[in-house]
Amino acid sequence: MIITLIRIFIYIPLGLALHVSQPYRVVGKEGEVPLRCSFSSKLKPEEMQVSLFKGLHGRERICSAYVNLSEPYFTTDGTVNCRGNISSGRVDMIIAGLRGNDTDLYRCDIEIFFPPPYLRAIGNGTVVYIQETPNCPTASTQSQVQSQSQTSEREAVRNDVGPLPLLYAILIITSCSLILQMIACKWRASAATAPMLSQKESYMKF
Repeated sequence: MIITLIRIFIYIPLGLALHVSQPYRVVGKEGEVPLRCSFSSKLKPEEMQVSLFKGLHGRERICSAYVNLSEPYFTTDGTVNCRGNISSGRVDMIIAGLRGNDTDLYRCDIEIFFPPPYLRAIGNGTVVYIQETPNCPTASTQSQVQSQSQTSEREAVRNDVGPLPLLYAILIITSCSLILQMIACKWRASAATAPMLSQKESYMKF
């Protein structure tokens, strides 16, 4: 009889095991990033808590929300905040307030409180890459500067102010500088994404 009870207490939780999965990598823009945490369990949860942790060992809690699925929408406060919705087998959230130095591994922590038994599972983690907005001149800025230079040149010719070779030299130097700056910014943005793949691989090996 005792052995039977022990087996019941062991095998029931195993049959109701909760599993959480996450995408390998997501990229955010303007401080926001979408993240989906999928979960599977034989239970149909009614009350649960969703938390998001930052770092390889998940020691920094970014946001947490207790949700009754009769009202599946949630929002959190803070410099970095989360808002989202829980539907069948998944949590879709938007993480806002992130900066470039918040690029890291993020783990979903899901707890089911009702119906019993209590279940908890943590996802395998997602590399969240936050793109900083580089202070680079746009094509419109470049054309605007060129237009201003040409206007200044015409005014100088009209008023006989300054030699023409000097004005041409200023126009050429300004245009070349803007073009080189745009190329350098695009190169930095593309080079910044490369280390993220090796970072996630090293996390998974750990």
